[in-house]
Amino acid sequence: MRELKPTELEVMKHAFTAIPEQMGAALQRSAYSPNIKERKDESCALFTAEEEMIAQAEHIPVHLGAMPNALKSAVSNCRPRKGDQVILNDPYSGGTHLPDITVIKPVFLRDELLGYVVNRAHHSDIGGETPGSMPGDSKTLEEEGIVITPRLLVEDKSINQEVLDLLRSSRSSRERIGDIKAQLGANEKGAEEFKKTVKRFGLEDYLAFKDQVMKYSEKRTRNIIEGLPETVIDSEDFMEWKREVKLKVQIEIEDNGMNFDFSGTDSQVEGNINAPEPVTYSAVYYVLRCLLPADVPVNNGCYRPLGVKIPEGTILNPEPPAAVSAGNVETSQRVVELILRALFEILPDRVPAEGQGTMNNLIIGSEDFTYYETIGGGAGATSTGKGESGVHVHMTNTKNTPIESIENEYPLRVTAYKLRKGSGGEGKNPGGDGIIREIKLLEDAEVSIQSERRKRQPKGVKGGKDGAAGLNLKIYGDNIEEINSKITLSLREGRSIRIETPGGGGWGKP
Repeated sequence: MRELKPTELEVMKHAFTAIPEQMGAALQRSAYSPNIKERKDESCALFTAEEEMIAQAEHIPVHLGAMPNALKSAVSNCRPRKGDQVILNDPYSGGTHLPDITVIKPVFLRDELLGYVVNRAHHSDIGGETPGSMPGDSKTLEEEGIVITPRLLVEDKSINQEVLDLLRSSRSSRERIGDIKAQLGANEKGAEEFKKTVKRFGLEDYLAFKDQVMKYSEKRTRNIIEGLPETVIDSEDFMEWKREVKLKVQIEIEDNGMNFDFSGTDSQVEGNINAPEPVTYSAVYYVLRCLLPADVPVNNGCYRPLGVKIPEGTILNPEPPAAVSAGNVETSQRVVELILRALFEILPDRVPAEGQGTMNNLIIGSEDFTYYETIGGGAGATSTGKGESGVHVHMTNTKNTPIESIENEYPLRVTAYKLRKGSGGEGKNPGGDGIIREIKLLEDAEVSIQSERRKRQPKGVKGGKDGAAGLNLKIYGDNIEEINSKITLSLREGRSIRIETPGGGGWGKP
């Protein structure tokens, strides 16, 4: 195997990274649901034959970090061959939460397995007790929807109709099937581009590239870690539930590696804030990515210097059949802030103040429609500037759903959408402001909310003030009622839901 020149590595890096980017574009163009085509709630990546991630699009961190577990589960359970595609959403088999459906296709050049193309997309409904499949009060996985363990969705180029029939049992089934076929098509696009790119450079150079680019990323990552002080640091934080639920991490930095130990985190709860183990890994990988220079290729090599310990039976590594829908979207955000809070001790000029720390999940639906959205908020300020206002932070990387799309697709009217002025914490550099999103129901529907930072405010640093906590309100005429951070309720036509998202913390004394 020849040693590739740095220029060759760089050219090939961009060529292979373009493949998941093209997959994402194809998926967004052909999807049926506004959640995928408008909000872009999907992610794509490329893996080697050894099941190691070699390239990813800059999509959603909580999707991408968990994909390696999904691929290993799919391959070990299904042994996919040429012409096959695997589907899964089981959080205990590499998934994140049930609405996130993963589709995996092996890619062959003649009889040589090149690797796998993988995409994951959030479906607006996957069955369960409430529209949107994210009940505010779920306790078991079955309450949250259809559980798809790894199985062949396509076998020898023929679609498994039993799987499609299973998906048709969800709400808005036409939309579900349309989105699934868009995922299949995105993988077909990725497979063709994968083969085309390998032919362009030659199989020998591809095999050299996949090995050498991961070694390069590993080396760059170790160099960054070597520049950090050897130390042991820790932090703790709390989730908002019926009671406060503790998250704890101890980070050991040594030589050229980092170890993350989550011992001391509370046991899993009888609720939906449990986060599957792959979600916790996603949060660790995301923070590492924030420490790396932008030119470092993101692949499996980046993760080789990391050690992660997550005790079984805890909120960050629950045992089935615990509910997990909020663990993916809310607990992941809190784990990121937990790790960043620890790293602030050694990197005070690089780690920002706390951001909104939530995805503000809002679902409105019935048996006929399901609207789902995560809502942005305030980012924490940094040593070099103020926090951004009205943005998605950390583990989510989606866009908003345009008002025109909401009102065209659903029996809903957006009556307010603006920045929440003054919600960012004051500081030398102030935190970003949150968002106000108010939606009026034009017909009876069920509403589910999963959110955080309604009791504990995002913290400022270096004397900066805290950002404002979020607020969830139910409105009818002049009657305004504050509701819980995680809740499902039935609302009549004419009622409104108003979400006021948290602001980011300030940096430095005002």
